[in-house]
Amino acid sequence: MGKIGIFGGAFDPPHIGHLIGAEQARKEFELEKIIFIPTNIPPHKEAPVASQRERLEMTRIAIRGKPYFEVSDIEIKREGISYTIDVIKELKQIYPNSELFLIMGMDEAKDFMNWKEPEKLSMLCKFIILTRPGFKREEIPESLKEKAELFNLNINISSSKIRELIKNSKSIRCLVPEDIENYIKKKKLYL
Repeated sequence: MGKIGIFGGAFDPPHIGHLIGAEQARKEFELEKIIFIPTNIPPHKEAPVASQRERLEMTRIAIRGKPYFEVSDIEIKREGISYTIDVIKELKQIYPNSELFLIMGMDEAKDFMNWKEPEKLSMLCKFIILTRPGFKREEIPESLKEKAELFNLNINISSSKIRELIKNSKSIRCLVPEDIENYIKKKKLYL
């Protein structure tokens, strides 16, 4: 039985924190691969700034040349609000003999009990929570904490901070892969 990491998010834009976190989690938990899944419409956050197509393309660009990473458009194809439980159910059918590990950040972990069917989701997969500076582990709901592996990423980069830098005409060099920076400039995103 293989172990597969599932890394969902807006990826608005994808940044080096996503890539470093995914790679370190892959090694630490011996995952055979990680599937990045850009959301369509997140239920608990503001709608992404970039379009579904742009975020999907940026995620593909970000993982290019990384053999253990792949991108899925499973949520974008579904249309409507993206619920993790629905994606995990579908992935369980695609990978019936694999153990699924849902990779999430602290923001998502803190809000876990507000997700659709969190108890059922807990039965379908395991969790890897990437922590970053400034977040307190005690903020994670007890029901999730007992089923999750916590992994201290120690990188404090966020897509919202990157969007803010771009809006204020500041450099994002080294915060995103160079090809992503070029894509953002070419498409005039986040201005």
